[in-house]
Amino acid sequence: MIEIERVARIMREVAAEEIVPRWRNLAGADVVEKTGPSDIVTVADRAAEVALTRRLAELIAGSRVVGEEAVHADPTVLQHFASGDPVWVIDPIDGTSAFAKGESGFTVMVALVRGEELLAGWILAPSSGELHMGERGSGAYRVRDGAVTRLPRPSIPTMNKELIGLLGRRHMSDARRAELKARAGAFAALQNVSCAGMDYPRLLSGSAHFAIYNKSEPWDHLPGLTLASEQGFAFCKHDGSAYRPGDNAGGLVIAPSEAVAGDIRRLLLA
Repeated sequence: MIEIERVARIMREVAAEEIVPRWRNLAGADVVEKTGPSDIVTVADRAAEVALTRRLAELIAGSRVVGEEAVHADPTVLQHFASGDPVWVIDPIDGTSAFAKGESGFTVMVALVRGEELLAGWILAPSSGELHMGERGSGAYRVRDGAVTRLPRPSIPTMNKELIGLLGRRHMSDARRAELKARAGAFAALQNVSCAGMDYPRLLSGSAHFAIYNKSEPWDHLPGLTLASEQGFAFCKHDGSAYRPGDNAGGLVIAPSEAVAGDIRRLLLA
């Protein structure tokens, strides 16, 4: 199995070389729209993905890479998930809009999967240096100010009305959002998400208890789902069917247990 600390070191080095120097130093031409004003890419995204792709692929012979920008350029890259080979999944900057505005709410995310197996995941916040990482069967860890802490399973309320949820904003109409907000009284709160790389650490720490997304790109979620799975979380599509690597249809529900996931689907998504 891969050394998770080695991958973490590569992520920190790439962030230091390609991302942090450009943070709050972007020129106008360094930011480009992909599908619209809310979907942008920067020179830092592209440079970081190139560097991570090269360095991670060298760690495991025969491994493949699925990166956000590579898929944007060539959607057939997603077929790597069906190869049976180990696949590195890269989000070079999650929260690109925040990064481009000079805000701190952005992360670098990496996952390692094989078929439907979630093998390892990493979430790095370059602005603070905080890192979450873990591999299947070994738990989830947080590295903060040089201290490595194995994260315990967060304390989860036993009553639905005490649960705090996160609600994804993208690919959701205003009418649908208003409908879900109207049903939110079944829970303590239903808050807007920031970006997946900032949301999953909230689930791991217990400051939020479940999340609902319509957009479920693999680079946004496989790193965090690997870590959440180590904490006992369950996940599925909105209709209860399995969410698999490379699948971006049907939304995503992450919950403390399958029973709570069922309650969320019944109370909010039915």
